[in-house]
Amino acid sequence: MTTNPKFEAALALHRFGFGPVAGSIAAITDDPRGALLADLERPGAGRVAAANLPNSGQAARAFFEFRAERQAKEKLAQRAKKEAEAKGMVVGTADSNAMKPTGDAQAPKPEPAQTQQSPQPPPLPAQLVQNEAKVRLEAAVAADIGFVERLVWFWSNHFCVSADKILSMAGAYEREAIRPHVLGRFADLLTAVESHPAMLVYLDNLESMGPNSVAGINRDKSLNENLAREILELHTLGVRTGYSQDDVTHFANVLTGWTWIGLGEPNHGGEFVFVKRLHEPGEQTVIGKSYPDTGSIRAVPCSQIWRGIRRLQGTSRISSPGISSPTSLHRRWSIN
Repeated sequence: MTTNPKFEAALALHRFGFGPVAGSIAAITDDPRGALLADLERPGAGRVAAANLPNSGQAARAFFEFRAERQAKEKLAQRAKKEAEAKGMVVGTADSNAMKPTGDAQAPKPEPAQTQQSPQPPPLPAQLVQNEAKVRLEAAVAADIGFVERLVWFWSNHFCVSADKILSMAGAYEREAIRPHVLGRFADLLTAVESHPAMLVYLDNLESMGPNSVAGINRDKSLNENLAREILELHTLGVRTGYSQDDVTHFANVLTGWTWIGLGEPNHGGEFVFVKRLHEPGEQTVIGKSYPDTGSIRAVPCSQIWRGIRRLQGTSRISSPGISSPTSLHRRWSIN
């Protein structure tokens, strides 16, 4: 069967990239497959130049401070308005000479119209979002082949977070959790995205606490299973693949204590932290594998964090029709 080299080159750019740009079809006509493989092997593949962009913790703290200052200004304005209204009532009662014969109050003289106003820069949240979007789109537009960028977009969609819930971190999340691992091991990618503060906020894991944990007992609160369920149902195994509700609950117990430092902390607010007093004590069994509780009393017990990480790595190795299966990934990629 005879094939058209230009057609194959165009197909490669459309199917695996964002489409051809001027001269790109001719550049890879001799070896489209080789061009795709070379895109995977180029230095810095998947990374973006983002020296001017804050990391997720810095962005979250900046949003927090911006909103706190705006709230304070709004309260001061409301306070001034109430004081002005109170003064106006007193003056209006005392000074009857300030009324026209018709009974209307003397209107203040209008201020002269300003001829030209310098455009105001967008508020801080809008600036950060625009800068993140600019870097992301420029990376896609500037890509000669676009295979790696398509992979970045694919995994960002698969492991999505909500900008409505955590706008400050949405752009940094992709740069920190997706891009560094887009060409690496799935287990490392899985660990990075599930432990990222943006995901912990999105799936309500910040205050998930074991019912028998110190915090759970003192605050009469318990588990939030959203993160555990999303990992099993959507991020790895898929629905109807052998896990049970007990597995979801036990896995949620494993992930208790995965949270962030409060945004009021000026240097590290918004960063990941493991809090032992939130963690459910005792051994947990998830999909037939037991994870013992080491009982570490260190401030940040790495053994407990790795306990959750090993659980994530274990799910990524289970053979199933979920996204972790290479066959499924190939099928989804072909359809897309």
